[in-house]
Amino acid sequence: MHHMENIVAGHLDAWNAPAGPDRTQLIASLYAPDVFVGEPQEAMRGHDGMEQAIARLQAQLPRTRITRSGPIQVAQDMVTYRWSLGAEDGPAVAAGRDVLIVGGGKVTRLYVVIDAS
Repeated sequence: MHHMENIVAGHLDAWNAPAGPDRTQLIASLYAPDVFVGEPQEAMRGHDGMEQAIARLQAQLPRTRITRSGPIQVAQDMVTYRWSLGAEDGPAVAAGRDVLIVGGGKVTRLYVVIDAS
């Protein structure tokens, strides 16, 4: 379980990191080169796709952070948890669940499920 907790923590760090070399390094170290990113309205692949997904979220909702809001659940190569998105000192503007598939120590697939409001 400790390994999956580290992956989730790194994943959240990557999604909260500003654009630049630190985020690029986090993406390279956490995600498989051909990682699949499945969001409700779009699917992307690879490190470039991950970078685009993160950059788009940060552009749409600047000055917000994703925070894990529930326990990490693991079944074999899958890890999932609930999250919320909002300003550090304000209410959540979105909430949902991430589902990560891990292989070879890296995230190979990410599915983002957003709660209906």
